[in-house]
Amino acid sequence: MSDSIFFRLLKTPIGDKGNALAAQIAALNETGEAEEIYTLDSADLSMIPHSPFAYWASDSIRRLFVELPRVESGERVARIGDHPGNKDRYVRIVWEVSPSERGKNRQWLPYQKGGTFSPYYADTHLVVDWDLERKTYYDFYGRPGRSSEHPSNYQLFFRPGLNWPLRTQKGLNLRPMPAGCIISNKSPTVFVPDDDPGELRVLLAVMNSTTFKVLVELQMAFGSYEVGVIQRTPIPSLTDHVSRITLSTLAREAHDLQRDRDRTDETTHVFCLPGLVQQRGTGSLLAASLALEAEAQAAQTRLAAIQAEIDDVVFDLYGLSEADRALVRTEMGQPETPNLEPETTDKLTPPKDLPARVHNLLMWCVGVAFGRWDVRMALDPTLIPPLQGPFDPLPRCAPGTLIGTDGLPAREDNIASEAWLRARENVLHLPSAPLHPGSPAPPLSLAWDGILVDDPTHPADIVTRVREVLALLWGNQADAIEREACEILGVNSLRDYFRDPRRGFFAFHIKRYSKSRRKAPIYWLLQSEKRNYAIWLYIHRLRPDALFAAGRDYADAKVALEQARLEELQQGLDALSSTARRRREREIERQQKVVAEVTDFRNRLDRIALLNLPPDLNDGVVIGIAPLWELVPWKEAQKTWEKLVRGEYGWSTMAQQMRERGLIKPKA
Repeated sequence: MSDSIFFRLLKTPIGDKGNALAAQIAALNETGEAEEIYTLDSADLSMIPHSPFAYWASDSIRRLFVELPRVESGERVARIGDHPGNKDRYVRIVWEVSPSERGKNRQWLPYQKGGTFSPYYADTHLVVDWDLERKTYYDFYGRPGRSSEHPSNYQLFFRPGLNWPLRTQKGLNLRPMPAGCIISNKSPTVFVPDDDPGELRVLLAVMNSTTFKVLVELQMAFGSYEVGVIQRTPIPSLTDHVSRITLSTLAREAHDLQRDRDRTDETTHVFCLPGLVQQRGTGSLLAASLALEAEAQAAQTRLAAIQAEIDDVVFDLYGLSEADRALVRTEMGQPETPNLEPETTDKLTPPKDLPARVHNLLMWCVGVAFGRWDVRMALDPTLIPPLQGPFDPLPRCAPGTLIGTDGLPAREDNIASEAWLRARENVLHLPSAPLHPGSPAPPLSLAWDGILVDDPTHPADIVTRVREVLALLWGNQADAIEREACEILGVNSLRDYFRDPRRGFFAFHIKRYSKSRRKAPIYWLLQSEKRNYAIWLYIHRLRPDALFAAGRDYADAKVALEQARLEELQQGLDALSSTARRRREREIERQQKVVAEVTDFRNRLDRIALLNLPPDLNDGVVIGIAPLWELVPWKEAQKTWEKLVRGEYGWSTMAQQMRERGLIKPKA
C-alpha cells in the first residue's frame, strides 16, 4: 500500500483551519515540506488496536502495541464491577452509617465508584449494602439486562488492586484500591497474581507514567477510559530488579505524599488532626496556614520530581528514543525540563483556603465536644496510631477518633482509658496543659447524649464547649485565636457563626459532608424561628428517645428560664417612674417575644417527638432528618419529608414507620 499524507491542525483555531490547511498544501507542493505533516503507510495504523488515526505517532511507538505484552495478560486482569440499582437505597457516604455491622449477614462495605483526578492515592468515601451470605448486593436479584443475582466480576471483589475513574478532565490516573472493597461499573480495576503489593506498586508507577498515558490516548478519539482500552495498552518488561525497586519506592512515596493531605480532612479514613491544630505553635491562625501552605507546595514540588523520575525510568523500560520522549512530552503538554523549584509566596498574603481551614478547625472542635475526636492527640501526637499501607483494608475508624474498648467510637460506658476519663462525670481528663508543660489540664466536658444547645446560660452550650477546646489547645492565647477566627470568617462572634444557618457553621458543614451527589450532615441544627435558641444533635450518639430528651432536659429548662426572667421583669413594674416604666415595658415586650419563641420551639419539638419516628441510620441522613423539617433550616429536609408523605422511599424504615402511623397519603 502506498504512503499517505496527514495534516495535523489540532492547535489551529477552528475558524482558521481551512486557510491553514490550504497554506500547508501549498507549501508542500512548492517545497516538498510543510509544518505538522506526517507520511506513512496507512496499514501501519493497524498496529494499534482498532486502528485509530494515530498518524502522528512514530513507527517505534506504534510497534510497542505489537511487540510488548498488554496490561491484561496471563493472570493480570483489568475488570469493572456492577452497580446495585437504586443508589438511594443501597449506597451511602461512609459517615452516614455506623462503623459496626448491620445485622447478621449484612454490612456496609467500601464501594469504589469513580472519583476525581487524584493519581497515586484517593480515599474511598462510599459504602454499599452487601449481603455476606448471598455474596451480592442486599436485596439484589438481578435486573433488566442482568439476570444473575451476582454483580459482574464479583469473584474479584475484596482483592487489592489499582483502579481509576472512567472520566476526569485531567486525564487517566490510577491509585491503590485497598483490600476489602467492592468495585462498581464506574471504577475499573487492575488485579495482579497473588495480590502482590510490590507488583502493584511497580504497576502503579508505570501506569501513571507519561508514556503509558500517551499509549492510552493513542487509542482514544474522546470519551472515557474504558476497561477495554486499558486492557489492550502495552506494558514493558518489569523483570529488571533495579528498575522495580526504584519504581516501587517512588510509587509508595508519591502515595504517601498524596495521602498526607487527607490527614487533615475529617471526612477521610486517614484523618488525624486539623492542619491549624498541627501548626498551632506558630502563634496565629494566619501563620499556621502559611506554614501549611509551604508544606503543601513542598509536597507538590517533590511529587513533580517523583513523576519526572518515574517517567525517566519508564522511558528506558519502553526503550524510547530521545525523539520519541520529546514527542510523548509534547503530546502530554509537558516542558522538556520540568520546573522542580518550589513556588514562592508573599508571606503577607493570607492563603485563599484560610477560611476553609478555620471552618474545619471549628468543626473539629464541635466533634471533640461530642466525643467524636480524641483531643489528646493534639496535646501528644505520639498517641496517633500509624497509618495503614496502601493496600491494607480500610480502618473502621479514622486515626483521630476517640476509641472505645471494642475498637469502635467510644461510648460513655466503654471509653478505653479510665485513667483519663470518668464517664460518670462526662469529663475527659488530659495529661498536661499547653504552654505550661507538666501542669494538669482542665477537664473537658463531652456530650455523650449527642446534644448541645445554643444557650450561653446552659453548661452544654455549643459555643462554651468550643471555647473549652480552644483554651485547651492555645491556653492564654485562646481569646486572641477566637477573635482571629471570627475576623477571618467575617462574623462578629462565634455565637453569630453558629446561629447563621446560611453563611455560618451549618452551611459549611452541609457542604463539607456532601459527596457523590449525596448530602449527609451528621450535626443537625434545630433552631427557633428568630434564631435565639437552638439544639444541635450528633446523629451517631442519638438514642431512640433523643427528641424527648431534648425537649425535657434542654428545651423545658430554656422555657422555664426565660419565663422566670419575664416574671422578674414584671415584678415592681407599677412602682417605677414613667420613664423607667416605659423602659421596663419595652424590656418586658422583648422578653415576651423570647418566651413565645422558645415555647413555640419546645412545642414543635414535642409534636415531632410524639410522631415517634426515630431515624434509622441505614436510611441515610436526608431521610432521617426529614421529620424535623419544621425546625431544621435546610430545604432538603422539607423536600424529603414531602416525598415521604407522597409515598416515596417506601423501602426505608422511616416510610414503614410513617405508614404504620397513617402519615403517608394514599395514592389517588
